[in-house]
Amino acid sequence: MFKIGDKVSHPNFGVGAIEKIEEKNILGKKQQYYILKLSINEMILMIPVNRAKEIGLRHIIDRKTVPEVLNVLGDKVDKEMRENYKQRIKTQSEMVDSGDLLKVAQVVKNYTYLKRKDKLSTTEKGLLERAQKILESEISAACNIEKNKVKFLIKEAVDREVVSETKRKNH
Repeated sequence: MFKIGDKVSHPNFGVGAIEKIEEKNILGKKQQYYILKLSINEMILMIPVNRAKEIGLRHIIDRKTVPEVLNVLGDKVDKEMRENYKQRIKTQSEMVDSGDLLKVAQVVKNYTYLKRKDKLSTTEKGLLERAQKILESEISAACNIEKNKVKFLIKEAVDREVVSETKRKNH
């Protein structure tokens, strides 16, 4: 169970804070809801307390996990990125929807690499942007640093592997 003030991550919407826990009567049924204010666009979400785990609501990562996330960004691109377009989108979408920040980081890694080699489709661009926003907001909240600094950290981590991948292919 979460408490008021907890920073949490929603698998589809990213980081937010539990502002309230309220009992609401919806369709004749009384239920407790987390009132979550998202950091990305300040949208308010109501999440049934009894379904929060099923939905994938979780505490944000702690500061100690950030280097692990950055390592994923600097690691190898998934082999599936060479697969057909539809399968690639399905796989990458599932990774973002999982709510697992390491998988979200891998999607950012994969599509950033692909984008540097070729043009991304509109769907893939949207998926990359969504994954980047989730990643940026969670690292920013975990480390209490500005999003611009986080963007730089992400770019720097991704560039490490892209440079070494390019060198491997050219030699």
